[in-house]
Amino acid sequence: MVHHPVTSIAYDEHSATLEIRFLDRKTLQYQRVPARIYNDFLQVVSKGRFYDGVVKGKFKEIQVP
Repeated sequence: MVHHPVTSIAYDEHSATLEIRFLDRKTLQYQRVPARIYNDFLQVVSKGRFYDGVVKGKFKEIQVP
Protein backbone atom coordinates (compact mmCIF):
# COMPACT_ATOMS: atom_id res chain seq x y z
CA MET A 1 0.00 0.00 0.00
CA VAL A 2 1.35 3.40 -0.98
CA HIS A 3 0.71 6.34 1.36
CA HIS A 4 0.42 9.78 -0.15
CA PRO A 5 1.75 12.80 1.77
CA VAL A 6 -1.19 15.22 2.09
CA THR A 7 -0.42 18.89 2.74
CA SER A 8 -3.94 20.32 2.93
CA ILE A 9 -7.60 19.42 2.52
CA ALA A 10 -10.69 21.53 1.91
CA TYR A 11 -14.39 20.83 1.59
CA ASP A 12 -17.27 22.64 -0.11
CA GLU A 13 -20.57 21.72 1.58
CA HIS A 14 -22.77 23.00 -1.24
CA SER A 15 -21.23 20.76 -3.90
CA ALA A 16 -19.99 18.02 -1.51
CA THR A 17 -16.54 18.36 -3.07
CA LEU A 18 -13.42 17.34 -1.19
CA GLU A 19 -10.17 18.89 -2.40
CA ILE A 20 -6.80 17.44 -1.45
CA ARG A 21 -3.39 19.01 -2.10
CA PHE A 22 -0.39 16.74 -1.97
CA LEU A 23 3.25 17.42 -1.14
CA ASP A 24 4.14 17.32 -4.85
CA ARG A 25 1.63 20.20 -5.37
CA LYS A 26 -0.83 17.97 -7.27
CA THR A 27 -4.40 18.87 -6.33
CA LEU A 28 -7.31 16.47 -6.71
CA GLN A 29 -11.02 17.01 -6.17
CA TYR A 30 -13.50 14.30 -5.23
CA GLN A 31 -17.21 14.73 -5.84
CA ARG A 32 -20.20 13.61 -3.77
CA VAL A 33 -18.14 13.10 -0.64
CA PRO A 34 -20.21 13.05 2.56
CA ALA A 35 -19.30 15.76 5.09
CA ARG A 36 -18.55 13.06 7.70
CA ILE A 37 -15.65 11.82 5.51
CA TYR A 38 -14.15 15.33 5.52
CA ASN A 39 -14.65 15.68 9.28
CA ASP A 40 -13.04 12.28 9.89
CA PHE A 41 -10.17 13.27 7.57
CA LEU A 42 -9.49 16.31 9.75
CA GLN A 43 -9.21 14.16 12.88
CA VAL A 44 -7.01 11.28 11.74
CA VAL A 45 -3.29 11.24 12.45
CA SER A 46 -2.26 9.60 9.17
CA LYS A 47 -3.80 11.60 6.34
CA GLY A 48 -2.08 9.44 3.71
CA ARG A 49 -3.42 6.22 5.15
CA PHE A 50 -6.93 7.69 5.42
CA TYR A 51 -6.73 8.93 1.83
CA ASP A 52 -5.63 5.52 0.55
CA GLY A 53 -8.23 3.57 2.50
CA VAL A 54 -11.28 5.82 2.48
CA VAL A 55 -11.10 8.32 -0.41
CA LYS A 56 -8.91 7.08 -3.27
CA GLY A 57 -10.90 5.06 -5.78
CA LYS A 58 -14.17 5.52 -3.90
CA PHE A 59 -15.31 8.83 -5.39
CA LYS A 60 -15.11 10.49 -8.82
CA GLU A 61 -11.66 12.12 -9.09
CA ILE A 62 -10.78 15.30 -10.99
CA GLN A 63 -7.25 16.71 -11.21
CA VAL A 64 -7.18 20.48 -10.75
CA PRO A 65 -4.81 22.22 -13.18
